[in-house]
Amino acid sequence: MAEKITGYTSEMCQQAMMDELEELFRDMKFTGQEGEKPLKIYKQFLPTQTDDDDDIDTNDAMYPCIIVIESSGEVNNDHDPQLVLMQLVICSYDRGIDRQGYVETVNIKEAIMQHFKRKPVFGGAFEVGYPRKWELSDDDMDHYYWGIVNLICKTPNALKNEEVEALI
Repeated sequence: MAEKITGYTSEMCQQAMMDELEELFRDMKFTGQEGEKPLKIYKQFLPTQTDDDDDIDTNDAMYPCIIVIESSGEVNNDHDPQLVLMQLVICSYDRGIDRQGYVETVNIKEAIMQHFKRKPVFGGAFEVGYPRKWELSDDDMDHYYWGIVNLICKTPNALKNEEVEALI
């Protein structure tokens, strides 16, 4: 039988990040396939496509979006918080022939970076630390513009070493 999970987990951090981003972008619209549309937020992966690309050029398409990926983590000792690398993969969509769709990806990235500069604590318990890194893709993918924001999130250490506690 598996042990009961207690305290804060990396998955809780990921869900809190998703909630934070949904709130941050709640009233914003972005370039979509048929006009302005809300930004979609996905957890870990894009949904599996179940059709024959019928929606690719409609606003039912998955883009623009952010995929919140719990990528890796580390715990350095018994006292420090767990550090979780959250990768926020951004994809915007723009059919313009001037190929300036990357600007929307940059604006989404900037909104995220500025938000966590002003408000590093999210979900009531988690904190975005440093370094905070980002990059834009230079891959040529017609109409799709990709970027990534890497955030190191601190997950509170609410657990105690039970063996040491028993000795105290």
